[in-house]
Amino acid sequence: MAADPEPDHLADAGPKHARVAVKVDIVVVGAGQAGLSSAYHLRKLDLAPDKDFVVFDQSPEPGGAWQFRWPSLTLATANRVHDLPGMRFEEVVDTSANLVKASVAVPQYFAAYEAAFDLRVHRPVKVTVVCPRGDRLRVETDRGAFSARGLINATGTWESPYIPDYPGADRFHGRQLHTRDYRTAEEFSGLHVVVVGGGISAIQLLDEISRVTSTT
Repeated sequence: MAADPEPDHLADAGPKHARVAVKVDIVVVGAGQAGLSSAYHLRKLDLAPDKDFVVFDQSPEPGGAWQFRWPSLTLATANRVHDLPGMRFEEVVDTSANLVKASVAVPQYFAAYEAAFDLRVHRPVKVTVVCPRGDRLRVETDRGAFSARGLINATGTWESPYIPDYPGADRFHGRQLHTRDYRTAEEFSGLHVVVVGGGISAIQLLDEISRVTSTT
């Protein structure tokens, strides 16, 4: 699963052993802020990674959803990146360098955190099924099956963003996209853009887009 050699009992969970479920206590799905924090506290409970618990992440590299953020989101414009337990953000990243891209700085922090606490995140691994099997849970992935006493769902909302239904959406022939799909303001030049929402991301995008075209 990971770039490094797998522990024997995890390697045995590969596709050719799809019917064999490796037993662990806890499966953590996702290695963003919630997943890494959970793994840290499992270690504090003296649970061993790859033995008592295992962490799966479908992203190719450390950083959670942050690695996919739009290029203009820097440390100066991002909402505050909260420290993970046991290691401050500023211990890894120079927070005075405000123009550093968030998609670079946060993955750097997460990667250092995973290494410092030996969390052994396996990636890219996609969890496909979670279902009850007696008093345990069967967790099926594209790298094998696992049997767990418990599961921590730390997948977040980046891969499945909430897009509210509104009248006329099916008849609108213009482009409709979520914040997740935004890259640069220049692609909207010459178009009238409606920004729906008033959170920090909406305000930043409105500021950028309003410099190249008309907005509502």
